[in-house]
Amino acid sequence: MARPGRGRGGLSLRARVLSAMGLVALVLLVAGVVVVRTTSTHLLDQVDAQLERASGPSFAPRPGTGDQQPPAGADILVPPSEQPTEQPSEATDDEESFNTLYVGFVDGATVRSLRVPNSLDDTGRPDVDIARIRVAAATGEPFTVDSTGGDERYRVVAHEDARTGALVLTGLLLTDVDGTTQRLVIVVVVTGAVLLAVLALISWWVLRLGVRPIKEMTGAAADIAAGDLSHRIPPAPAGTEAAELGDALNVMLGNIQAAFDERAASQERLRRFVGDASHELRTPVTTIRGYAELQRAGGLEDPEQLDAAMRRIEAESVRMGNLVGDLLQLARLDQGRRPRVEPVDLVPVLRDAAADFSTVHRDHELVLELPPGDGPVTVVGDPDLLHQVVANLLGNAGVHTPAGTTVQLRLLPGAGAVRVVVADDGPGMSAEDAARAFERFHRADPSRTRASGGSGLGLAIVQAVAEAHGGSVSLDAEPGRGTEVTIELPLAGAPAVPPSP
Repeated sequence: MARPGRGRGGLSLRARVLSAMGLVALVLLVAGVVVVRTTSTHLLDQVDAQLERASGPSFAPRPGTGDQQPPAGADILVPPSEQPTEQPSEATDDEESFNTLYVGFVDGATVRSLRVPNSLDDTGRPDVDIARIRVAAATGEPFTVDSTGGDERYRVVAHEDARTGALVLTGLLLTDVDGTTQRLVIVVVVTGAVLLAVLALISWWVLRLGVRPIKEMTGAAADIAAGDLSHRIPPAPAGTEAAELGDALNVMLGNIQAAFDERAASQERLRRFVGDASHELRTPVTTIRGYAELQRAGGLEDPEQLDAAMRRIEAESVRMGNLVGDLLQLARLDQGRRPRVEPVDLVPVLRDAAADFSTVHRDHELVLELPPGDGPVTVVGDPDLLHQVVANLLGNAGVHTPAGTTVQLRLLPGAGAVRVVVADDGPGMSAEDAARAFERFHRADPSRTRASGGSGLGLAIVQAVAEAHGGSVSLDAEPGRGTEVTIELPLAGAPAVPPSP
């Protein structure tokens, strides 16, 4: 199966860049060849024009006479500068070409020279055979040949002399043309090499900034796909698209890792919660089942034993009902269900909770501190849940502290928020227990019985209710210094209070 996002027959960025480099090199090569060929052709056209002017009337002895001196009255070859002309510019070109001019004629089976270029002797004449001269004389087309005595080349044209009938060969040295062409070739090659070097450097730079970070991202993605969620994209050069993409991917990976960690922690909490709930429910169910089996076996014939069994069954049923109610309430709060919303004055809520505590825990001293005056302290929420929160905190203080302990209940309104503080001067708790106090089914003292220690859901419910009302809860406790729990709720019309860590 092909990897997602990779089409069939697609080229990588590196392959596309290298292909583009090859195409540019081919274009430069073709352009260089075209420029050299065009320039060379243009220069040859100019030489051909000079040959056309230079191959006019000239003296050529009759074949077989061997006399190279012109008779009286015959036309002789003279430099173009001495001939009358109406175009000075062309005369200047002809003067320059006269120094590279070669003139010869066919004498039998040999070619005899009438004039050679100033820089050469007769050994540097055009290297051409008689047959080719005859063909060229018939066509009148110029052609290029090498010289017999060096590396020079000639551009020659042949024609039949009108007076003598001899085949006359006229040629011009191509030294300037060859030199210009060679220099042009050198310039084209050097320029092309420099351009290719610059393009190669640019391509390397582009590949280094673009392809290498993508390769690193691919490797990092493979490691992450293998399960290493802590792996991150290596940093790319700042200011590049690869750097922006890497930063965005790292942020995304951080969020994904946090989500996976939270999911794993949530699953662990759920497993622990289900295990603790099962453990808590198993005891009352076992007790009720034991008494039922005892009654069925006839072991409770004594009325007093039967009454005691019924009281135990009733007590375990009540405790199991309370536990199930707490679990249902936590489930509703975990599902994000909003509590009932209405204005609630906390002053009567605290007074009612304090009265209930004083009635149940007569061996504890309760100190209630309310704001001065009779003004209300209003929040928005569910009055039953808020009462339960305060009752749970007071109940924990009464159950987990010895007789004679002083419990304080304070209401402290502030700017935009109000704090409800429940503090005691009991034995306190260790730092480890304080850190886990809001975990569900956690008991600071495992040796306590469930009857005296509760189910371990009290503070968990307090935290869930406080956060459902847009507030937060915190705990401060040390061994021997007592425990203080603070609930902070937004006043009516104030923004929500961020939860405490």
